[in-house]
Amino acid sequence: MDLLDGIRTFVAVAESGSFTAAAARLGITNKVASKYVAALEERLGHTLLYRTTRAVSLTDDGARWLPFARAAIDAVEAAQGALQEPGEGLTGRLRLACGTTLGELVVAGTVRAFLAENPGMRIEMVMSDGLTDLAAGGFDMAVRIGIPLDSSLRMQRVGETVPRIAASPAYLARAGVPLHPADLAGHRAVIDLNETRPGRWAFETPEGPVTMAMTGAMAVNSAAITIRMALAGDGLVRAPDIFLAPHLAAGTLVEVLADFTGPAHPIHLLTLPTAFRQHKTTAFAAVLRRRLAAL
Repeated sequence: MDLLDGIRTFVAVAESGSFTAAAARLGITNKVASKYVAALEERLGHTLLYRTTRAVSLTDDGARWLPFARAAIDAVEAAQGALQEPGEGLTGRLRLACGTTLGELVVAGTVRAFLAENPGMRIEMVMSDGLTDLAAGGFDMAVRIGIPLDSSLRMQRVGETVPRIAASPAYLARAGVPLHPADLAGHRAVIDLNETRPGRWAFETPEGPVTMAMTGAMAVNSAAITIRMALAGDGLVRAPDIFLAPHLAAGTLVEVLADFTGPAHPIHLLTLPTAFRQHKTTAFAAVLRRRLAAL
């Protein structure tokens, strides 16, 4: 067994919690993955993983050794890129988690730009609006709007976004342009169920905070769908400005109540405290910052 194969397999199993998932990630069979880890444990003289019929978990020795194993892989990848000609960029891989609409409308474009600068890189992007366990999923990083509940994660602030309200010119011509949050009482909205309080739109006014309860024929847990419905003239939509920016620039959506928007929400790139490939996540963060600034 090649020592590096054993280290890579151990890290993949530790991060995914499964030999099957690790084998699929590495493109090997479950049997080979088990063989690699067993050989590594024999070489080190320590048991790194507890194995049961239902789960795989780290032993104390495995937990202590995992950061060093990650660092070893990172060092090898850095060494592989050391002989590259200047301008060829980074090599290796990154595994990224992000929200669905954020991924579709913002992060996917960032990935394309990053790969154009670093053609030797490979990126796996997994989109989900649920909470993502970076370690269990084998992720190097995640991009999220807001502040994560898991305070153990490292956070790089890469930008911010402000919720904006917009509608199509056709809808506003038909229903009228609201000039104050109170004017929303007679308007239809397309509700995003991913919001903390769906349909409860909060505003800052000279008279103080105001919350309007919005109604509409459609509520869905996808900001991308709410925007498409707003483009079709089905009502007002509230969404992060980074999602609405292309449509506002094109004039297919028109912003309303711009003077009453609330505070900005931070956008963070999250990594584990023991993260490796740190120079690659930092490089990706720089591209993401440029993308968000452009939006």
